Amino acid sequence: MDTFRVGDYVTRKSYGGDIDFRISEIAIGRSGRRVYILKGLLYRIIADSDEYDLQPRDPGEVQKELQSRLPQDGIHHRSGTRGNSVKTVMRPNGKAGTILHIDSSPDFLEMCMNYYRDAKIKAYGHVIPESEQPGSIRSLLKSTGADILVVTGHDGLKKGSLNINSPDSYRHSRYFIRSVQEARKYEPSFDKLCIFAGACQSYFEGIMEAGANFASSPGRILIHALDPAKVGDRVALTDSRVFVTPEKIAKLTQSGIKGIGGIRTRGHYIVHSRRESRRGL
Repeated sequence: MDTFRVGDYVTRKSYGGDIDFRISEIAIGRSGRRVYILKGLLYRIIADSDEYDLQPRDPGEVQKELQSRLPQDGIHHRSGTRGNSVKTVMRPNGKAGTILHIDSSPDFLEMCMNYYRDAKIKAYGHVIPESEQPGSIRSLLKSTGADILVVTGHDGLKKGSLNINSPDSYRHSRYFIRSVQEARKYEPSFDKLCIFAGACQSYFEGIMEAGANFASSPGRILIHALDPAKVGDRVALTDSRVFVTPEKIAKLTQSGIKGIGGIRTRGHYIVHSRRESRRGL
């Protein structure tokens, strides 16, 4: 009887149990031993492990921890002055950008879509495996009319990788790169289409070179499940006369400047003139 099964919650002993994972797949390695493919429950990391390094986690305890953390992580606007009260942000009359969010994780997509709804941003969400994302980009951009694209899922450096400047050293970065390339074929303008792509430890330089406005991960670190949504949110709600900078993004995301980088990008919030406002446009 197998000790671990697909769907089990585990941590890795060699890393001190610092991250909670779910077993997503069990493969057979070259040595004939089982290799357990793990996906993070709060971070967009994918990794593998031998059975001896796995420590089981109680599902009830894991769910309690997630439920205690996600409300704080997922609140869109929070006051820094009065405890945990939610701060209402007044916006000028206008129209926010529209987000197309493509994610390999149904759970993470749900978190991000709730985040967009809380911010009252129009967003379209699609669950698509990383390997199939590049082939879906252009048709989804066309059908949704989105001007902000978020392409994400899980990623990670492969064990023993020595060349961090090669897509082959990463589990899914090649698909994020191709997705960005496909999006730029559809819309070359960095102002008209803002693109974020990547996940944990992703090949930042390769994704940026492909044409992204923002990407992960300059420091090859883990990023939180909601970090990609916070990038899309900030661009969607920033006045089009103002630029979103990597420094501004770093203050919003949990991973900071080592987790997400990019270029100065014009906001996508179109402020209506007073005349338009009076006419109800």
